[in-house]
Amino acid sequence: MFRGSIRKVEKLLSTARINAGRHPVCCISGLRHGHSLANEEEQEILSLPAQYLRAMDASEFDPSTFQRNNVRYDPQNGKPSLNDGHYQSASGKSRNNIIVKCSFDPKADCYHIIWEDGLQSRFSNQWVKGELSKYFGGSRNTDTGLDQKILWSDLNESSVRSSDMTLGFRDVVQSDQGMSAALKALYQYGILLVTQTPTDDDGAGVAALAAALGGGSMKNDNPTSLLPSYRNNPKECGIAFPNGTDGPLRTLYGTVWATSTSFQGDGASVADSAYGQEGLPLHTDMTYHQDPPGLQIFTMVQPALKGGESVFADGFAIAENLRINHPEAFSTLSQTPRRYRCIDPTTGWNLEAHGPVIVLRNNQIVGIRHNDLDRLPDLPPPNRTDDDEVEAFYNSLTEAHRAWDDMISMDKYRLVVALKPGDTMVVANHRCFHGRYSFETNESTPRAVIGCYMSQDELNSRFRQEGFVVP
Repeated sequence: MFRGSIRKVEKLLSTARINAGRHPVCCISGLRHGHSLANEEEQEILSLPAQYLRAMDASEFDPSTFQRNNVRYDPQNGKPSLNDGHYQSASGKSRNNIIVKCSFDPKADCYHIIWEDGLQSRFSNQWVKGELSKYFGGSRNTDTGLDQKILWSDLNESSVRSSDMTLGFRDVVQSDQGMSAALKALYQYGILLVTQTPTDDDGAGVAALAAALGGGSMKNDNPTSLLPSYRNNPKECGIAFPNGTDGPLRTLYGTVWATSTSFQGDGASVADSAYGQEGLPLHTDMTYHQDPPGLQIFTMVQPALKGGESVFADGFAIAENLRINHPEAFSTLSQTPRRYRCIDPTTGWNLEAHGPVIVLRNNQIVGIRHNDLDRLPDLPPPNRTDDDEVEAFYNSLTEAHRAWDDMISMDKYRLVVALKPGDTMVVANHRCFHGRYSFETNESTPRAVIGCYMSQDELNSRFRQEGFVVP
């Protein structure tokens, strides 16, 4: 493993060190939540609000649907119940929200809480760690013991191919262990190289890869999943089920698309610079969707005669560096909504979406939306109308982009890969950039790439099923 060229993201949780193996059995009696009655390591769960812990008790949820069962409404007309007692119990004033005893059981790896009204709650240590991560985001710094995202730079093709960032196609689509390894790599690094992907099956292998990484995690004997069908008979599988629950995302480019017009399906859009031969700057895809795809999966079918190498970069690593070295630029790019557009008159698409370049949640970077080719010129906010304010708005954006582009252009962040036939690069589109070098080709041997997209919701669902924390 190339630890010298990868640095782990600092976990952004609480100041206490969370380590299940070091917990004593702690009993904390007579608590009024928030009082300091235990040392830092013993009261990690008490960093979460008592109201939240009480509301997250298992008794507050339907055991079959996992929906809340404490929402009060008229079962006849659906109107909310305006019962003052219900609203008071949900606030911090109710005795229901007072913890009288809290203990941690290291053997069961869970916390037990007794409330003043007698209710007993049980929370797993892993759940507590995950909730602390979501609650504190970037405001605290703690090692949770959970799998972490790894910010990378200074990588080369050789180091990637010899690491856990590379898996074989059959390993991913034919085994649950392979699927888990692929999802772990995507969670940690944001990219995954899959080798020996079939290229002569009209996209069935690419679609099966999307099915392996998306949809529900229960694949075996699931008639709505594309994956069992592909495992049983890959030659007859196809690329999508009419009522399927996994596989390629439908977009204006089709389900499985190709960057060579000779391979692209009739009626699908080709209104994108990817269909040319020029080099492409590092970017994320479909910034003009309100919710851009979570994964881009693309397979090299036929490399160019010359050039056409693919380029990748970790957007989270670049953004964190920007936060440290250019805090004003980071603030501008994380607080200013930008506008992105895609128009294709031939097929009748007119897409437009807004969002900041750097997406934050609780001060933690959770997404990147960056494609200058699709980004429209910026309008100042309506409350900035005088000349000085307008000028300051444009100056701040110009300076922020100068700092951003300076980092994107640094070679240490740019991973260049000469994809071979059958090589598939899976890219976490909300995190990592991709681009390419210009290339030379001809009509008889075009550079051909096939691929598809998968939604971020599906990716996050699979991450959670694997036990990873999703902010």
